[in-house]
Amino acid sequence: MLKQTIIDRYIGKEILISWLAVFIVLTLIISGSTLGSLLSKAAEGDLPKNVVFTLLFNAMVRHSINLFPISMLIGTLFAFGRLYKDSEMVSMFACGVTIQSLYRPIVYLAAPLAVVALLANFFLVPGLAHEYYALGDAVRKQVDVTGITAGRFTASKSANPSIFFMESRDEQRIMHNTFLHQSDNSGRSSIETSGTAKQFEDANGQRFMVFENGLRYEGKPGEADYRSIQYKKHGVHIEKNETAKSWTVRNELPTSEIWLSNKLDHKTEMQWRLAAPIVIIVLAFIAVPFSYTTPRKGSFTKMGPAIILYIVYSNLLIVATKWMEKGKTPEWMGLWWVHLIFIIFGLLMLMKQTRWHKKMIKAQ
Repeated sequence: MLKQTIIDRYIGKEILISWLAVFIVLTLIISGSTLGSLLSKAAEGDLPKNVVFTLLFNAMVRHSINLFPISMLIGTLFAFGRLYKDSEMVSMFACGVTIQSLYRPIVYLAAPLAVVALLANFFLVPGLAHEYYALGDAVRKQVDVTGITAGRFTASKSANPSIFFMESRDEQRIMHNTFLHQSDNSGRSSIETSGTAKQFEDANGQRFMVFENGLRYEGKPGEADYRSIQYKKHGVHIEKNETAKSWTVRNELPTSEIWLSNKLDHKTEMQWRLAAPIVIIVLAFIAVPFSYTTPRKGSFTKMGPAIILYIVYSNLLIVATKWMEKGKTPEWMGLWWVHLIFIIFGLLMLMKQTRWHKKMIKAQ
């Protein structure tokens, strides 16, 4: 077990506070963006309002795991940047602190984050992804009726779209002053207007809209064979949303199913789930030499390059995943070559900062 010194605890505290602040800010940004998207879908009638926060919480937990690497890198740069700016790092080096010893406080944060990311990607995230897709699938199947909003026209997503309108809906889910327009493949259309309406689903799962005290107009636009029917009660079949379907996405499969699988897409998914904890460790290794700055440059000098570094890293992992799926790279190479590139990059930066190359030249 690593022995902690006073300096280790001091630097570790600075890194922990910076990481926590960055992680919270990034989580709020991602959550706000996700919430805005979900509320937009709910306002358009594509999503029932009662599932918005369920989907938001699910997405927040899954996305927070992906924020571990970038938040740790930026948090470390914030902490070290302040120490360089206030000349505290210079004082530490003058007292015998080495570049290598700066890794100890980083390990205290990076190692637990890597373990949490590994366990989450193996056991938590697949289950959450399955629930998210299952709920989204169920919502799309029901959104034609449950997703409608009082006071605005709502179109279904079926092959022959239905346009529905209601003025209000009471606590018993009864809709008042309704309007429904439907058309079939032959070009004939029908219009329903009624004082009240309610949804009904039979034993076979077929959905109907039951209109009461209304009028029905039937005919083909441009022709004179229209007819009107006045009724007390009439049921209209509501087609299911054809865009809704059940599917199995690779990232929702349990780890036990893909662990020993010989399928290429399962092997790719396995390496993808291992990528997050590895990225955390690699970025922790790069953070020390990458954070070097001078008091004149300030503590935020490396923020831009750090974000670019992470974007390049993450996009290369995505490219490597696609290449592995399509068989463009051998299985043994997988995603490992991307991690190796950045490990070498970190080594070169560390050698430059510690002037190892000059020491080797003098030794010769």
